[in-house]
Amino acid sequence: MLRETLESLRSGINANGYSVYIHRTVPGRFQEEQNAELHCRTRTDRTYLGSAKIFFGRPPDYSPWVELFDINASIEIENSIVDYFGSRLEEVILDAFSASLNAGAKLFVEYYTDKETMLLLQRGFPVALSRLGFEMLTRGFTWFKDWYFPEGFMEGGWKLQGEKPISDEARQRHMKLITQETTSIGESMPSDDIPLEFKERALARLERIRNLPIPYCGK
Repeated sequence: MLRETLESLRSGINANGYSVYIHRTVPGRFQEEQNAELHCRTRTDRTYLGSAKIFFGRPPDYSPWVELFDINASIEIENSIVDYFGSRLEEVILDAFSASLNAGAKLFVEYYTDKETMLLLQRGFPVALSRLGFEMLTRGFTWFKDWYFPEGFMEGGWKLQGEKPISDEARQRHMKLITQETTSIGESMPSDDIPLEFKERALARLERIRNLPIPYCGK
């Protein structure tokens, strides 16, 4: 499914009057990997959105994965400034790649320029209550890891890893843990230097998680 997604993005996907598309691809480190530049365009202008590293998988040993990185948080196009995070541009990219990843597949998203996600995770909020974590959860990712690799400046920024469950049993187990974790912090939410609007949005996500249907996506 990843190859079909790349073909769709080469043609361009509409995003509220903008077109999100792959500007170019280059071979990766091995046969199953490609690197792609994601751009946004109108009829008269275009700009860089971010990059994607795509691994198509190597059955039966390795599942597919996608990494989104070097994300342009503030886009200037046609003399206007568009915020990427929380926009239709972000939705289109997350939707396209998430829908192409099945059970056991992983999505990595760099978030160090996403101020809301960065601050909430730094302050110990559960991943699912962060802005990006919740976006990934609603797209079927139920296991998370928040990490940073100190590998000699080649590792990029902080990344959030989401993995789709390998079975419905795994999905139910993950959702039970997420519900317990988020409910627990909801009862004693940190109050230090977190902006009020960030807290309010985290609480709104908590209410939605309690009744959020996350289907098992299948093999």
